[in-house]
Amino acid sequence: MSINGVGSTNPYIYKNVNKSNNRNKGTALFDQAGITIASNSRGVSKQSSSFSANDAYSSMAMKGMVRSEIGELYIQSLNIRNTNLLVQAKGEVQKVDTERYSIDVSNEIAGYWRIRDKEMGQSMTFDPMSTSIQTDENTGKDYIVSCDPWGGLINVMYADNTLIEGIKTFLQTDQVTKSALNDKYSIEVHAYTGIEVLKVKGQEGNGSWLMINDQQQLDKLRELADLYKEKYPNLVNDDGLAMGFAEGEVAGQVVRTENGIMLIACNGIQYMDNNDPSKGWGFMYSINDTDIYNEIMEAILEGVIRDGIESVSGWEEWFKEKGYDYERIYSDEELKDLLNT
Repeated sequence: MSINGVGSTNPYIYKNVNKSNNRNKGTALFDQAGITIASNSRGVSKQSSSFSANDAYSSMAMKGMVRSEIGELYIQSLNIRNTNLLVQAKGEVQKVDTERYSIDVSNEIAGYWRIRDKEMGQSMTFDPMSTSIQTDENTGKDYIVSCDPWGGLINVMYADNTLIEGIKTFLQTDQVTKSALNDKYSIEVHAYTGIEVLKVKGQEGNGSWLMINDQQQLDKLRELADLYKEKYPNLVNDDGLAMGFAEGEVAGQVVRTENGIMLIACNGIQYMDNNDPSKGWGFMYSINDTDIYNEIMEAILEGVIRDGIESVSGWEEWFKEKGYDYERIYSDEELKDLLNT
């Protein structure tokens, strides 16, 4: 199971969070700038309102322009002409249907292929010309990696031996050529759920790909979702929202605090208070400052924020000490005090 697409977002979380907080229009941080937790855990890719590279590529594909010049240049630049799945087919591909996987051509986008993991209820549709099997040399694990014409990672799926053998049958070949995992990618394992999380180095705040491979991991994710409902009943009021927060925590963009929830992204942070939603606050900063996300996560882990991570004044002091430009998003409580002065 994977999370699709840097540049995608899970608007369901933020739309419903803002509703539950009764925020005035325009004051909620991620109404103004979407933080990017992409989600495909229930088989649905949720895209942001902006027109991303992924959107452009999908549009090209729908119009029969998949083999565009820019796509060809991308393939050449990555030197994956001999490792992409398209060139490895030894004849006309044939549908494969195993106990767990179904592999076939896509019936939605001409020229694309589709893998469905029946056990996890997940599908991956991809252009075989820009998709390859990459191996993590540290663990020996294989991954199916799909990119767009500009080099952006669209999707990734863990490939066990059964899936690799299924791909061989699909391609009508006895072996598949693999390449080393892109050195711009890093894979971490979430301690509680055991889920593998792939991040693009330098773009960690843009989103992560979760690869849920078995029922035990999914059960642990649901346990985490239940924890959000139990601990933050004033913020998390339905199962979908709870699962969104759980996925966000595994992805590294949601942090639980004693009294609320923090969202951390490439362009801002937001704190939501479960006991008093009027105390929620946020900071926005430039999406071009690619190091801010990592520094914020480091500050949280090391506990260097004065008065704790729920303290807006502590964070403002931290931003000033770091010399970052930022925009404060005031809480309803602060706005009320300002109006009364």
